[in-house]
Amino acid sequence: MFTEVFGNSPQVKVIDLLVTQDDMEYTKKEIAECAEVGRSTLYTFWDTLEHYDIVRKTRRIGNTWLYRINKESPAVKALQEFQLRLVDIIVEEETKESGLGLIEHHQIEATEILT
Repeated sequence: MFTEVFGNSPQVKVIDLLVTQDDMEYTKKEIAECAEVGRSTLYTFWDTLEHYDIVRKTRRIGNTWLYRINKESPAVKALQEFQLRLVDIIVEEETKESGLGLIEHHQIEATEILT
């Protein structure tokens, strides 16, 4: 969602992954792979993510730490709220583009459910 609005910078890709997959635990290597950014690039801004409490360590497997987004962080809560608002805006725009008003759109959905 964030990449659609803010582009494909490595930071945006990582934030998008973590906010979207907020119940997943990842190693740094997995975060880099899933977000399609280089590991060395991830390391250039990883400290910032930790500093702002966006990510947190969850557990250790051998020598490797697992991380997940910190849902308790005020910054993360703001990102999640913003993502929900973006979804609302995109749905509203797509509804307008399709020629359906919001009320008509919901009436159609309700009719489909009832039939």
